[in-house]
Amino acid sequence: MHDPATAGMRNRLRRAAGAALRRDEPVVSQRPRHSPYPVRTATHVDDRDLRHALDFLLRLGELLLRSGAGSVDVEASIVASATALGLEDVEVSVTYTQVLVSVAVEGSGAPLTDLRIVRVRAVDHNRLVALHQLVLGLTEGSLTPDAAYLRLNAVVRAPKRYPRWVVSGAWGGLAAAVAVQLGGGWLLGLVTFCTTVIIDRLGRRLARRNLPDFYLNFIGAALVTSVAVALTGIGAPVQPGLVVAGGVVLLLPGIALLGAVQDALTGFMVTASARAMEVVLLAAGITGGVAAALIVARQAGVVMTVAPPAPFTLAGLPPRFLSAGVVAAAMAVGLYASMRLLPAVFLLGGFGWVAYLALDEVLSSPSMARGLVAVVIGMCGQAIAARRRLPALAVVLPAIVPMLPGLTIYSAMLQITQGDSRGGISGLLLAATESLALAAGAILGEFLLQPLRRGLSRTERRYAGPRLVGPVRVLVQRPRREHGPGRGPAYLRSRRSHRDRHYRRDRDVRVGADSGAG
Repeated sequence: MHDPATAGMRNRLRRAAGAALRRDEPVVSQRPRHSPYPVRTATHVDDRDLRHALDFLLRLGELLLRSGAGSVDVEASIVASATALGLEDVEVSVTYTQVLVSVAVEGSGAPLTDLRIVRVRAVDHNRLVALHQLVLGLTEGSLTPDAAYLRLNAVVRAPKRYPRWVVSGAWGGLAAAVAVQLGGGWLLGLVTFCTTVIIDRLGRRLARRNLPDFYLNFIGAALVTSVAVALTGIGAPVQPGLVVAGGVVLLLPGIALLGAVQDALTGFMVTASARAMEVVLLAAGITGGVAAALIVARQAGVVMTVAPPAPFTLAGLPPRFLSAGVVAAAMAVGLYASMRLLPAVFLLGGFGWVAYLALDEVLSSPSMARGLVAVVIGMCGQAIAARRRLPALAVVLPAIVPMLPGLTIYSAMLQITQGDSRGGISGLLLAATESLALAAGAILGEFLLQPLRRGLSRTERRYAGPRLVGPVRVLVQRPRREHGPGRGPAYLRSRRSHRDRHYRRDRDVRVGADSGAG
């Protein structure tokens, strides 16, 4: 028998549930908590401009991903730009090789969706800085949408900051400085410089033939090890193992490793897995090349050894500080960073290496010492980047390169070729642990910096570094509710102003750009 009271209760519950669901619908979806960009929503965009804005967002994301930005950084930049352009209901999916953006269209059930494929990667910190400043200008209101489109076209057409011969010289200087940093003399540094420049030029020629990076690393590692074998065979008064260490540090995939750890910590597991596989393949190419050259040396009767690094002494600190600073600065030049950034990178790299030597003497744990120093470098890099309106990746990445375990990898491969497989595998695991400690420590520095920046001005806090940003929480802005008794238009205007300044935390969700949903 039909009960009118029960039916009425069901209808009221159904209406209440529907109203609750409508209140929970987000106006701005997937707003990253640690986004460096200010919240600025433009007026409603016309439908005829929607496709133009979507193309801008896709090109922006593609260039960021191609230039070396992490997945969470690409997403934060796209969401901030979309909000500034008036596209409030936006979904972004970033993976290792593609950027997908979906925008809701008013009056239409189907959203407007498009994607871009990233087929070629060329890390360029100069372009990364230009794109970061473009997004800042757009979100601050100093750039109109039309000006932002023109600026993006200018960034695409801009030539490289340095000619190729300067970059080759920077790579040679990096490897030579690593050899000196580990205790080698200036003669050894000169040999390492010449060897690395030759390898770089050869690698460029082979890359034009679309040879995969695995084989490029294999050939480069085999050549630099062969030079060390030749120096040992002729009895040159140098430490040939340091030549290999310099070349290995140059070839190590530090950029991919940092990106893999960042994506894993921020919830982009599919992209992190792809980057981790890239790290494994590139590292396998290096170890394979070193092992092949050492096997040939053993068959030829050349006995290779590894001299231990020079002991920690106060008298030896100045040359080590200078050489480590040169390593960091050379890495920055090789990644096309601005010349104005080199002094800060030089100091961070030099002080980081000296601090690592001191901590290693106290802790007797290279991995822990590297991790602790990387935390400090991450904090300093974030602070420098925030003040200079730069992505922190451009500061942090070069500064941690002097601590990459090139000599550890060479020693491990030498042990394996000499029959000590257990010791060699332990050495490779130690090198992997040290590399992971560097990457994780650098990212942790950003988290530790956040509480220390609370005393800064509101304008300074806005621009927390967009790179290496850590876990993302979704902040959802609730739509306006119907006002009750005593809450008229004046009250609503006050609440709306407060709401626009402070996003309400509705739930904590790790943004999974790999699945396209938050």
